[in-house]
Amino acid sequence: MLAASFWLLTLMACLFAVAFGGREGRWFVIIFVLSVLLTIPAQLAGSWHVTQFWLAIVDLLLLCGLIWLMLRSTSYWPIWAAASQLLTVLTHIVTLLLPAFTDRIYAGLSTVWVIPLLLFTIVGIELDRKSRHDRAYLA
Repeated sequence: MLAASFWLLTLMACLFAVAFGGREGRWFVIIFVLSVLLTIPAQLAGSWHVTQFWLAIVDLLLLCGLIWLMLRSTSYWPIWAAASQLLTVLTHIVTLLLPAFTDRIYAGLSTVWVIPLLLFTIVGIELDRKSRHDRAYLA
């Protein structure tokens, strides 16, 4: 059920970003879908009992992509998305600093931040669209 919800939210966010996010939205979809596809084998390569290095690398690459998008964008929503991904990367760093970190908490924290990331994308794109629309009628 949780996996189905993730895939549904991913599909909705990507379709919304492509349809209404402009150039930044299309770049986001490319970066995010690549990271999701790389995450599948990365999760299978490790265990939640120790730091998942392959997954941490994929998450770090996604963070770099979102920071690149944030720096090129005139919108605010890439900042929110990058901040959410930063929390995921920090989760991996904590497991390096505290090797006795509970595996269930690690698995939960490293996967939970994708939900706000996708919701921030949808809400942020809509707020940016509304802001542009309101500015057009300022006379």
